[in-house]
Amino acid sequence: MSAMTIESYCQPFSGADNSWPDLPLADDAAAHWWTQWMANNAEAEHWTELRKVLPQLWIKPQQDVCKTERYKALVLRGETAEPIDKEQAPQLSDPQGFRFFLKKHPCGTLPVMTFENHDDFVLAKRCLAHRGEPVNVQPSVHAQAIAGLIHWGLIRDVSRQQRCEILMLHRAPYSSLPVSMIPGQDEPELWIDLSQTWRLEHELTHIACKRLVGEMRINLFDELIADAIGMLTALGYFNAEVFRHGLGLNAKGGIMDGARALVYLENLDLAEHRKACQMVLKRAEELEGLLLEGKITSHPIELLRYLTRCRLDQPLTPTI
Repeated sequence: MSAMTIESYCQPFSGADNSWPDLPLADDAAAHWWTQWMANNAEAEHWTELRKVLPQLWIKPQQDVCKTERYKALVLRGETAEPIDKEQAPQLSDPQGFRFFLKKHPCGTLPVMTFENHDDFVLAKRCLAHRGEPVNVQPSVHAQAIAGLIHWGLIRDVSRQQRCEILMLHRAPYSSLPVSMIPGQDEPELWIDLSQTWRLEHELTHIACKRLVGEMRINLFDELIADAIGMLTALGYFNAEVFRHGLGLNAKGGIMDGARALVYLENLDLAEHRKACQMVLKRAEELEGLLLEGKITSHPIELLRYLTRCRLDQPLTPTI
């Protein structure tokens, strides 16, 4: 598959001109299913019970595991796990550090998985987001939003076409940034709490983009949108320098080792990486200035509406 051109990479959201429904949206059938599931299952049993509806979690990540007969049987056909499947299933390193809950948002209620242990987060990410492939996960990546996930509870109880949306979070400083880089913060534990708020709002914003403008893209502009809303919610401001450090970019748009930005450039022609990074840093500077001057709204949903009508390769302009 040929790499994406910078022109394609900078295209607007497919539904940028969509008329938005009245918000908040009513909970859909999936949200009602999860609400009932929560009522029927004790917290201590959440991980075990999740495996019954998300059988991807029974299978130890390994190369091409999705092509195996057991993967096809458990995940694609929804067959019941055998004792051998349970014996060979990957285990959480920190079971007590796993938590599952439902989060209300103007675009609907969504299920959320959180992990204290980074290895556990990586395990779940590989199982659910990558069909069991042992993909490399950048150390600065601590969250994942997934849509279109096979979920046998929803398939059986709602419809065969129903798929799952779910968020996964690792409890850690946002993008591995030390508290010393965060203006106005000097307490490490508080910074981790704020990071978790930022991380959750960031991932909810990706899901909101899918529901409102038709796409949840792996793209630097999408990261700017999600980080802007997440940072504003957690810290009360948007700071372009914090955003830059979080992506792992230097001031000239160069990509540092292990940068989170690499995740969002995978499909772009390598020769265009620096150009895309320079564009997103410029948009971030414009966004910070417009917010500080009160020339665009800071209300999360209205800011989302504004930003999803903008483009990576075009300057942000005032609306107020």
